[in-house]
Amino acid sequence: RSLASGHRPHKWAFALVVVFAATQLAAQNEDNALRIWTMRPQGTARSLGLGGAFGALGGDAGALWVNPGAMALYTTTEFSITPGIEFHDASNTFYGTASSNSDARIFFGNLALVLNFKPKEGSAMKGSSFGLVFDRTASHHWERVATGAVNSSLLQQFADAAHGQLPEEFNQFTTDLAWQTYGINQIDSSLNYVSAIPAGAATEQRHTISTGGANTNTSFFYAGNYNNRSYFGAAIGILGSKLERRIVQNETTSDEDLDLKSLRYEERLVTRGTGFDVKLGVVGRITDQFRLGASLHSPAFFSLTDAYFSRMETSFRTPDSSGVYDYAWDSPDGSYSYRLNTPWRVLASAAYIVGKRGVISVDYEYSSPRNMRFRTADALVDDYDFGYENRRIKDLYRPTHSVRAGTEWRLGVLYLRGGVAWWMDPYVGTSELQGSDLMRYSLGGGFRKDRLSLDLTLAYDQRSGSYYTYGPDYVDPVRETTTAYRALFTVAYRP
Repeated sequence: RSLASGHRPHKWAFALVVVFAATQLAAQNEDNALRIWTMRPQGTARSLGLGGAFGALGGDAGALWVNPGAMALYTTTEFSITPGIEFHDASNTFYGTASSNSDARIFFGNLALVLNFKPKEGSAMKGSSFGLVFDRTASHHWERVATGAVNSSLLQQFADAAHGQLPEEFNQFTTDLAWQTYGINQIDSSLNYVSAIPAGAATEQRHTISTGGANTNTSFFYAGNYNNRSYFGAAIGILGSKLERRIVQNETTSDEDLDLKSLRYEERLVTRGTGFDVKLGVVGRITDQFRLGASLHSPAFFSLTDAYFSRMETSFRTPDSSGVYDYAWDSPDGSYSYRLNTPWRVLASAAYIVGKRGVISVDYEYSSPRNMRFRTADALVDDYDFGYENRRIKDLYRPTHSVRAGTEWRLGVLYLRGGVAWWMDPYVGTSELQGSDLMRYSLGGGFRKDRLSLDLTLAYDQRSGSYYTYGPDYVDPVRETTTAYRALFTVAYRP
């Protein structure tokens, strides 16, 4: 099947050490940085019911992620637990063909223990609270499928990447797999290569992305109430991030004259990481009805490790001299450790108390994902500087703003809530990946007595965007709309 004379023995035995230069499918890229930076905390059913706008309102575990100073508004000890269920739908168009898929999952969203202490008689400190709050800050559970008739092939990208290299220099996770399965071949004795599916050939393609995992934050906090007018707090967050991703590219040629009938390329990636951040916040009671809050979130400092693997399978219409139609080749198991620093976040909040029956609350947040930075895990061992990836981050992303607003009204022991949230799309306007801003709408209610409260909230998220199945020089982007439906139920007990 080779275009070269004296083709290599089929299946070379490579005993090569996996180095960073061969980790094209790993997650040390701008997409992974954005995934870790993106935090939209689940909170409790009550906080979600107000769109997450609790930075100046306080007295709820969902307020901690926004402003730890708001935790000083607790007046009693409380334990709460928040399970939930979510449905993720992804619909897209790829070369005029529409596809859709969905994923459903029960999850554990929030767990909080708040210990409240009363002040000494006559003290200006009117109380303090400390404890811990676990919160799931992002979900990665999605199933995306794009299908279409395309006049290009992933193999063309691999062939171009191989130009000028000897076969033993090929990327073991991409180009070498295509070479070993005859997806690309050498032109004569030169270091130029050609795809077994030529440019312009029609292929039916199916691209599947299956992801799982979540970002989490377990925060230990202290908050104090000074004279019932000023509230301050600090929190240290232990961060976790896990992504499990499986990408499968299937291509089938429709031209019977082409010997290569079909190919299947699969990438698997597991990224795990831990980190920490620090939050500081204050709330001021301007009047009995009006409160203002402000908070500062430090960069999150993550240590991450990728484990990755890829596989290529090809099937031909005619057999080789040994009667073989099908070929398969696996990459070695790859692993790489690195660090990521996310940018600062600045938040401002306001809340207005409407008599004894209602509240209106608003939060604003600013952050600049273009300031994210990858770094080596150990500069003494690895001198790779992530210059390309960090330049991509600065070129692709822009400073972002978000606003969350909500209201709550009391009807005896019953409460009704509604909220809306807006997150600005982080891509610069010149990027083809720029999509719509994310919008969230929530509606909920609850029951509250002195010792027990029960809350339920339903939320709906929607945004549109784009992504490429492989290199943008070879294929058009997939245009996608994602929607998420989420229900949270919180049980809180106050002894």
